[in-house]
Amino acid sequence: MKTIISPTVPKKLASEPYAAASSRTAPDSPLSRRGASAPAGRSPTGHLSRRTTIIAVFSTLGIILHLILRFALHTSSSVYDIPLQITIALGGLPLLYDLACKVLKGAFGSDLLAGISIVTALLLGEYLAGSIIVVMLSGGAALESYALQNASSVLAALAKRMPSIAHRKKGAEIQDIGLGEVAIGDTLVIYPNEICPAD
Repeated sequence: MKTIISPTVPKKLASEPYAAASSRTAPDSPLSRRGASAPAGRSPTGHLSRRTTIIAVFSTLGIILHLILRFALHTSSSVYDIPLQITIALGGLPLLYDLACKVLKGAFGSDLLAGISIVTALLLGEYLAGSIIVVMLSGGAALESYALQNASSVLAALAKRMPSIAHRKKGAEIQDIGLGEVAIGDTLVIYPNEICPAD
């Protein structure tokens, strides 16, 4: 396959921005298949990340309130344990439910140990330990979802830079074709500021 680096932009591309030309995706290109399965702006982990973040923040606030009631205001144990009990009820139970669903599907992981620890702390009346585990579990899940979203956005940005068309030269004529139509032996023309569509 020959590649020609053209120093000039053709009249057709000079009259219309290249961004518009490159936005056309060939039917057989990886971008068209990816676009059909993953709508733009929609993340499969978005809802999970938002929920675990809320649980982590709420649990942290519950622990801080417990410490204030216990060491700053010197209230009784029946009072300073209330924020921790609420934390385990509203934050721990949803996490335990998710873990139970994973176990029923046969997905075992280190999160299972954390779930057992929450239940054990609740049975022993160690609400502070249970709340700390809730923070660790939900915070870890939130950070993992956040990292996954960042990685996905970077990959999506790289995919957008991938050319969707190639300029094939046949004699004196230059045709715009999809990447799936590029064949061995074709002569491709690359204009200024374009990315090579094939190696």
